Amino acid sequence: MEAAFDWKRTFNQLAPQLVLYARQLVQTKADAEDVVQMAFVRWWRRFPEGDSQHIPLLYAAVRTIALDQRRADQRRTAREAKSDIALESEHAPAFDPPPEQKETATLVEEALQTLPKEQREVVTLHLWGGLTFKEIAAIAGDSINTVAGRYRYALNNLQKKLAPLKDELVTSETVPAINVLPFSTTTEALS
Repeated sequence: MEAAFDWKRTFNQLAPQLVLYARQLVQTKADAEDVVQMAFVRWWRRFPEGDSQHIPLLYAAVRTIALDQRRADQRRTAREAKSDIALESEHAPAFDPPPEQKETATLVEEALQTLPKEQREVVTLHLWGGLTFKEIAAIAGDSINTVAGRYRYALNNLQKKLAPLKDELVTSETVPAINVLPFSTTTEALS
């Protein structure tokens, strides 16, 4: 008899990566956490017995829910702007590092935010989500070559932006929780 799927362990393992991915698509960390929770509920309803082979579908659900939420937020903001209601937009950092790494995280996040949306999405899914280019291509509806190209361009752009700070980022006393981006674009980095 096959062992029951451990939903709690799976959630604890995947939620931080999914929240980081969702954070790239929505305005606040709280929104990202809500998106991840909704995605897990959808995943559980569709696959109640659980199956780790369906994890890319979980990322796809996060993407779909986040984009739907962003569109709804944009419509709400437009309605409120017409009625002269001004809301301050909360801008929480996408990374939640320990205090000693906040400066490094801010530098990396700022560089990441300057990338085009498609490149930022591929970097987030590949580096922090741990997905393959094939899985990312399925989620985004693009070819593997397109995804790999976006990743390569993103790394080149990040390398240019972070090069002046390379020594500071690499020689920090602790390895940042955000996994500082690689500074080379070798084929090993693209696998």
